[in-house]
Amino acid sequence: MPRRPQFKVLKTKDGWRVNVPASLAESGKRERHFHETRDKAKKHAAELREKYKQHGEAASIIRPSLAEAATAAERILKPWNVSLVEAAKIVAELKERENASKPLNDAVDAWLLACEGLRDRTYSEYRQTADRLKVDFGDRLLTLITADDLQNTIAPPGAIGAAVLGRIRNARAFWRWAAKRGWCDADVFKAIEAPKSGRDQKEIAILTPVEATQLLMVAEQHYPGAVAPYALQLFAGIRAEEIGRLEARHVTEAGIEMSADITKKGRRRHINPSPTLIAWLNAYPFEPCPNWKEVNKACRRLAGWDLQARLLERKQKQEEAQGKNPKKLPSPLFGRWPQNALRHSHASYAIAAGVPLESLLFEFGHTGSPSVLREHYVGRASKKEAIAFFKIGPNGEEVPAIAAA
Repeated sequence: MPRRPQFKVLKTKDGWRVNVPASLAESGKRERHFHETRDKAKKHAAELREKYKQHGEAASIIRPSLAEAATAAERILKPWNVSLVEAAKIVAELKERENASKPLNDAVDAWLLACEGLRDRTYSEYRQTADRLKVDFGDRLLTLITADDLQNTIAPPGAIGAAVLGRIRNARAFWRWAAKRGWCDADVFKAIEAPKSGRDQKEIAILTPVEATQLLMVAEQHYPGAVAPYALQLFAGIRAEEIGRLEARHVTEAGIEMSADITKKGRRRHINPSPTLIAWLNAYPFEPCPNWKEVNKACRRLAGWDLQARLLERKQKQEEAQGKNPKKLPSPLFGRWPQNALRHSHASYAIAAGVPLESLLFEFGHTGSPSVLREHYVGRASKKEAIAFFKIGPNGEEVPAIAAA
């Protein structure tokens, strides 16, 4: 039978001490409690005796099977210096988190519902990432999803590119949102690693004057509705996603009015068109291009870049179904399409033509110093190339002079 604790009050140099056995201590380990006065120590000792009477004496009649299990558990925990009480608290905390958590499917649906007011593109990207998470985790509780699980789903080893970085951003937004509601641990996502990029991947790429001419000529011949959108990107630096929100009323002789609901950053900006852009817009007034994303792919594929174009594939299948012999697409000449190539081309040639960085700063929608523009675009193209670029005109004609500004 275990020895009954005495809870004696002892005077020490640190105060009046009461020894507390591990079975009654909050930490699960033997403790020493010190008090300023003897009366306070005696009161504490009396409370401990009452506590022992209510709980501790039950240890003398503990079932043999429970005593055996406790001994085995203590042996397992010994290398980790964790007591049975501490282990029980850890397990209880985990169970509490599980009870407070939600299945991923439910959490994702609630998150998407809260995101419905966002821009269509943002919401679409969130949904794509959400669908990916649902496929891999389904009704699994968020608290049971580890950092390794998330890594393998949204950014597995070897995966690179903007799509992977986008999935990480989207999944992080969801995880933080769920963590604020107590459904998961926000720190889990801190272990997610983004793909490493080499120096060559950080370098921007631009179209040569020949490549830009080829793209515009293809658009003129096959998809005239795409000409103005290309001209606005090449000769005004408008972002690809902003083209999709631009309306005809925004493009006038007075300039291009980029209102806050159009721009990526949600800040208004105004662009004064160059003579080159004016020539193109006079020949091809801007109107939103129906099915712009697919038309854009078709033009780039016909112009010689290596990418899939569903419009062209569909046309070939229709001709085959009609018994015709569809014309085979020429082999790609230029490789894969460089990211943001049109916007990068405009900035590089404009700077080479003598446009001040400060002027481009506002038209590009950047804030702060022009250091980013300087780092990426200065020296990217020569003055000779800039002249050739800004001479590109509609219907194979040339614009008379440099038209950067």
